[in-house]
Amino acid sequence: MTSIDFLAGFTIFILGLIVVAAMVPGLLIGIQSSEIDYDAVAYRTAVILVEDPGWPLYPQSWELYGSSHAHEVVRMGLAVSKDTPNILLSTKVDRFFNETIFSPEDYREKVIFGDYPYSYNITLNYLSLGEQNRSIGDPRPDGYGYIRRVVLIKEPSWTEINETHVDDAGDLRLLKVRLNFSELLDLSMKPAYRIDPRIEPVTITITDFNKYLIDASEPATLKDVRFYRGDTLIPFGYNQVDPEKYQFTIDDESNLTLETHEVSQNISLILQPGALPLDENSILNVVFNFTEEGAQKTKINGTHIYDYGNATRPDLVPAVLEVAIW
Repeated sequence: MTSIDFLAGFTIFILGLIVVAAMVPGLLIGIQSSEIDYDAVAYRTAVILVEDPGWPLYPQSWELYGSSHAHEVVRMGLAVSKDTPNILLSTKVDRFFNETIFSPEDYREKVIFGDYPYSYNITLNYLSLGEQNRSIGDPRPDGYGYIRRVVLIKEPSWTEINETHVDDAGDLRLLKVRLNFSELLDLSMKPAYRIDPRIEPVTITITDFNKYLIDASEPATLKDVRFYRGDTLIPFGYNQVDPEKYQFTIDDESNLTLETHEVSQNISLILQPGALPLDENSILNVVFNFTEEGAQKTKINGTHIYDYGNATRPDLVPAVLEVAIW
C-alpha cells in the first residue's frame, strides 16, 4: 500500500513540475522582451537578404510574383544564387523595395521572421554616383540594433545593333534576335556574370536606324514584332501595352504596342523576365518585321545572336545594405 501511495504521489509531483515548467516562459515573457538582442536580429536578417536567393526559386522566382500572389512568397532573399553571397540581383532589389506589392507584415514574416513584432528600417546606399538609394520601413529611433553589409549588385545585360548589321539577301526584311537559353545558362560561367533571361530583363536596342534607310528622308515601316519559341509563334498580347511584360520605344516615343509603327532613328525593346513561357532549354527568336508592301525602305535584315560575344554585361555596382531593427 505504501508503494502505491508513493508512486501516486511521485506521479502527481512530476505532472505538477511539467505544468510549472510550461508556464515559466510565459511568466517571463515581459522580462525577456526588454532584453532582446536587436543586433543579433539585424545580423540574421542581413544574412537572409545578402546570402540567400529567396524562395520560391522554381518554376518561377519569388521576385516575379505580382501583388495578387505575394502571399505565396516564403522568403525574400536578394542574392543572385546561394553560391554568390553579397552579390545581389537588381530585379530582386527592385521588387523587394516596392512597398506597393509587399506590406510591413510581409517584410516581418518573410525576411525578419520571429514572433515578436519588430520594427525595421532597411536601406541600400549605392556607392557610385547617379544611383538612387533605396529604403523601406519606419524612421529610426534613438536606440536600435543594426548591421551593415558591403554588397555588389548585378545589373541586366543588353545588346546593341548598329549600322554594321546589314544583309541584302532576299526580299523580306526580317531582323531576328536569337537567344539560346541553354548556351546562355552555361554552368561554366559564374552566376554573378551569367546572362539569365528567366530572371533578368532582355534589352534589345537598334541605334542609328537612319543609316539602315535606303532613303534617309523616308522612314521605314516596322510592321510588327513577334516572339517565337524556335519556329513556333508564342501567344502574347502584341497589341496591348503592358509595362509589367515589356516596354517598347521607337524614336524616343515610349509605351508603344508591338504592332505597326514608322521608324527613322532608334528602337528599344525591354522584355521583362517571366513575360514568356520559357525554360532553360528554350530558343527565343525576337523577330522585327520591316517588310513593305511596295519598295523596301530599309536594308536591315538577318539574325543577331544575343550571346556573350554580342551582349554588354555591366560592371557589378557597389553598395552598402544597412539593416536596423528595434
